Amino acid sequence: MICVECGQPVNNVHYKYRGGSIRLTICEFCHNVADKYVEHELVIIFLDLVLHKAQAYRHLIFNRMEYCESGLQTSDFQLVFYIIIMEAYSKTRANDPQEWSALAEPDQWQGYAPSLAAWSHFGVWVAVCTVQMVLYCLASVAAARLLFSARFPIVKYNYLVKCVILANFGRCFYGLLLVWDYDHPAIFDRMVDLFVFSSSFVAVRVWTGSGAMVALYIVLAGWSARLAVQQAVLHAGWVLDPPTQSLLVTANFAARSLPLPRSEPL
Repeated sequence: MICVECGQPVNNVHYKYRGGSIRLTICEFCHNVADKYVEHELVIIFLDLVLHKAQAYRHLIFNRMEYCESGLQTSDFQLVFYIIIMEAYSKTRANDPQEWSALAEPDQWQGYAPSLAAWSHFGVWVAVCTVQMVLYCLASVAAARLLFSARFPIVKYNYLVKCVILANFGRCFYGLLLVWDYDHPAIFDRMVDLFVFSSSFVAVRVWTGSGAMVALYIVLAGWSARLAVQQAVLHAGWVLDPPTQSLLVTANFAARSLPLPRSEPL
């Protein structure tokens, strides 16, 4: 366990007495409460994550989760599964806005009725997002190894992967696409990407405990691998880039709106 304010190790974050009462531990280094989030609800912690507070990341990664010597825990894989499904849905929705907004017939089930082509497109994006997440984590770990392998004998790279996964919690905002219709879902997708990038910077900086340039280097390495996969898929022609898809839809609508030229008699 560590102090969420200064990042220094502590023996425990609170003392529990008989009757259920607790007393929060005071950090010996910064003389602040070691972990104030012990008494906070998850909603408050989530809001602090949205506000990019490093204290919330330290609490979730080092104090709230059980210590993991190596590898990942079940909760990490569950979060990865949710992130991949939501991101794949958003990209499919951005590429096939007509298919995923078509309503079913009244005599059938009420709700959305995507076509078989839309579901196959969704399956492609699930595979792409899975590869992106794996390479993102591997590239981040590789960049961290170049920086820390010669300086420190023992480095917990699995906690770097945990930070990267937790920083992608912003993908949960894709659930808003299930509630409200957006005219330009591709723009919403770019906004979420920007939020996740900034969250990744804060989370990786919590793991490194060093300056901003080191964390930025690791994050850029991971995002470079992520963007390389996306550009390779787009270049292969499996899917269309959302801006390209929007441009084609607009051009098709404009072509249908223009009157057909009439030939003049000779």
